[in-house]
Amino acid sequence: MLTRLHDLLGLRTGPVTFFVSVLVIFAFAAAMSLFPGPVQSGFGVVSGYLRYELGWLYTLGTTGLVVFAFGLAASRYGRVKLGDDDAEPEYSGVAWFGMLFAAGVGAVLMFWGVAEPMSHYANPPLYGTVPGTDTAALQALAIANFHFGIHMWALLVIPGLCFGYFTYKRRLPPRVSSALQPLLGEGIHGPWGRAVDIICVVATVFGLAVSVGLGAMQINAGMNYVMGIPMNGWLQAGIIAVITALALVSALAGLDKGIKRLSYLNIVLMVALLVFVLMWGASMDTIRGIVESAGAYVSHLPMLSFFNDSFGNGRWSGDWTVFYYAWTVTWSPFVGLFIARISRGRSIRAFVLASLCLPTAFVVIWMGTFGFSAFRIERAPATAGTLTETIVANGNVEAALFQFLQSFPFFGFTAVLALLVITIFFITSLDSGALVLDNLASGYEDVGPKRQRVIWALSVGLVCTVILVTSGEHGLAALQEVIIVIGAPVLMLVVGLCLLLVQALREDAGAVKPMRTRQWKKVLPVEEYQRRAREDEHDMAEYVIRPEYEPGTEPEYDIYQPDTRQSRRARGGAALLTIGLTGGIGSGRSLAARDFRALGAVVISADELVGRVVVPGSQTLEEIAEVFGEDVITEDGELNRYALGKLVSGNDTARARLNRIIHPRVRAEIMRCAAEAGPDAVVVADVPLLAETDEPRAGLDLVLVVEAPAEVRVARLVSERGMSRKQAWERVDAQATDAERREIADEVIVNDSGREALAQAVRRFWSERVQPLLDQHRAAARADDARGRDE
Repeated sequence: MLTRLHDLLGLRTGPVTFFVSVLVIFAFAAAMSLFPGPVQSGFGVVSGYLRYELGWLYTLGTTGLVVFAFGLAASRYGRVKLGDDDAEPEYSGVAWFGMLFAAGVGAVLMFWGVAEPMSHYANPPLYGTVPGTDTAALQALAIANFHFGIHMWALLVIPGLCFGYFTYKRRLPPRVSSALQPLLGEGIHGPWGRAVDIICVVATVFGLAVSVGLGAMQINAGMNYVMGIPMNGWLQAGIIAVITALALVSALAGLDKGIKRLSYLNIVLMVALLVFVLMWGASMDTIRGIVESAGAYVSHLPMLSFFNDSFGNGRWSGDWTVFYYAWTVTWSPFVGLFIARISRGRSIRAFVLASLCLPTAFVVIWMGTFGFSAFRIERAPATAGTLTETIVANGNVEAALFQFLQSFPFFGFTAVLALLVITIFFITSLDSGALVLDNLASGYEDVGPKRQRVIWALSVGLVCTVILVTSGEHGLAALQEVIIVIGAPVLMLVVGLCLLLVQALREDAGAVKPMRTRQWKKVLPVEEYQRRAREDEHDMAEYVIRPEYEPGTEPEYDIYQPDTRQSRRARGGAALLTIGLTGGIGSGRSLAARDFRALGAVVISADELVGRVVVPGSQTLEEIAEVFGEDVITEDGELNRYALGKLVSGNDTARARLNRIIHPRVRAEIMRCAAEAGPDAVVVADVPLLAETDEPRAGLDLVLVVEAPAEVRVARLVSERGMSRKQAWERVDAQATDAERREIADEVIVNDSGREALAQAVRRFWSERVQPLLDQHRAAARADDARGRDE
């Protein structure tokens, strides 16, 4: 029967969802018209219980959504896009934010931007706060930001994430029931799916009706304050009719032509009003106040996230926080689907952070600007107490903004501008609501028959009109009671959607494999390693004296390598150990190199390698000639060391230029020779000018410095090399200082006690720093051989 009626009316929607939702809406309107007293009384009883007995559920549930939103954005799922993996955002950042804000709480800020801070300033809800004080003012702004900031937007963002994911990633119909697909499976098209869609359609209609009703009341209040037009339910019904008609024009124009352009216009006008209030007030005081109120919001946020006015029996929390969150959550199916539609192609992380943080930042600026300006007006001698009397004593919340603007210049113009902004906000809310309601009922995003959007816009206007006309002067209270009752099941649904979204993400992204990490060997001090090596009961393959990991335990994607001897050997075929040996002229470095060779080390002399890199025809020699001139090259094409020495002697700049040419090439030769020595070799690189190079420790496992007092070195140069004392001092002074060498040293041998003492110091170094590593390497090799035989 419903299908025949559907076809007869020329509709293109889901017959059951559409007609049952319309029936429920019109049944409520009829009951409210015929039996206003009993209906309002029934809603009042249920609303009272939800507010004051179960209000903590609203606070706790909303805080949970905030934690979930940020946690999801920070997780690996934050990279998932609302759409295909290669999808790109359809709208620019400015257009996206404008439509997001216009469909969200933009209109609410116009209504409560002055009224809420002043209410909490005059009646502070936090325990022990004195009304009218500076503390009360900061707390009032923190509470206002709490109500309209991150928590309120979390109620919209979570549904937006769910609808966006299931609509654009899994390509399901743009209905709330689609988000239940992990639970219902194909049942999203069955009775349970339809029931969920019907509940959300009805809740959305009522949520929009409350917003439009508040807008009508505020517009009426503005007309009353500016032009003396009385507050009247029938007049508000006429305002609703105008808003509905204009919203229909915008909705029929479509998303890009109607809603997008109105959103742009409204954001511009709203910012213009904000700048006007900021510039004509105490600007610097207000800016300081905005920054301070942001800090107050952040500092109070943990406490307010769980505040339920326990010592006041939950009265304040029920009247304020529960109302706001119940109201917002009834918007969540509509706003969630709408912002999902305009956010296709954005990642979950970008979507969450932008849609939570950007509107919250605007809220903080708006509340700080209007709130601090209101406090200043309230404390000024000429207007002291006027806002409190209107808002708190008389309960005329709707007129708060216009009384506030009366304290600024050009009141007639700003009042009309405020009325225009309020009107456009509610037009954009209603036209985007009609568009989304049509999608909710039909299950597809293509443009359907215009009559469907007309019906949904008229439904919102009808519900709003009936509530305001039948409730008389108690219109705001009636709107609040209805919305709290409608919001309860929707809040439970939104909390449940979090679990279903995570399940869907796990299914689509796959489980994370257990993380494979390097397994590191047990590191022992050298002396303990030596003690255990002498004992038979220890398997020395399990221990090391230098940090190393077990081969074969590398991560699956081994991008980053720890800097260990093992990894250096694996990368470059390096020797078992490469020691850099350095020291100034006359220090005994060459004698130490002989001792190392006697102990079995492969000694590589940098002085000998210099001859290799400056052979005739080499690139090194060509570069030296280019820098120092052809006079440093002999007729045979060899390096004229005497001529080059004269140029660099006593000239630090010339010597530095020569070092930059020679040192990198010598270092490369040293590393090549060390690699050729084999993985079992201990290499000692004898580099006199190691401290003078740019990267002295590069490629070296240890650096050993041999030094002697300068006077001793000079005496050795005079007696052993036949230099004059002047020549000897010049050579010593031309090299790096002992302090510079010690900066790069792992160990220092002071050679000032004769040849045998130097040999003993070298043997001691070998025993402590080299021999344990050789023993460890041999033990590991034996263990590998044993495993090979077992296999």
